[in-house]
Amino acid sequence: MIELELYNVLWLFVVVFMLHDFEEIITVEKWAKAKEVKIKLQNKWISHKIWEFWNISSYAFAKRDVFIFLFMSLITFMKVLYLESYWSSILFVGFLIFVLVHNLIHLLQTLFIKAYTPGLYTAVLLVTPYTAYLLYRLKDAALI
Repeated sequence: MIELELYNVLWLFVVVFMLHDFEEIITVEKWAKAKEVKIKLQNKWISHKIWEFWNISSYAFAKRDVFIFLFMSLITFMKVLYLESYWSSILFVGFLIFVLVHNLIHLLQTLFIKAYTPGLYTAVLLVTPYTAYLLYRLKDAALI
């Protein structure tokens, strides 16, 4: 089996997370329109708040994601540039923990409203396993 260099594994995280963002961007508008009635019938405060969060145009969502992409790219760049630095590890692992919490929120939103929420599939099937793999590789390289 070919093992990627750690630098490549780090940069691929940006690609993997952007695939997740693309799922959200592509599905958000249609999802909000399709789920509005169902969620309002649930008459639950939390379900309504979840719907309000996702009730946004794909364009507006993409504009918001540009900042996430830039922030994530900067953190990844700093980690690659200062691979063995303690502070870059703290910064990068902190971001990875944020991503795992973000993915947990996708799952909890889905459970609360009892329906798919934008980004769920890639959060569970792609981003979470890749984040775990990345944490394993960082630990294996004694960088965390």
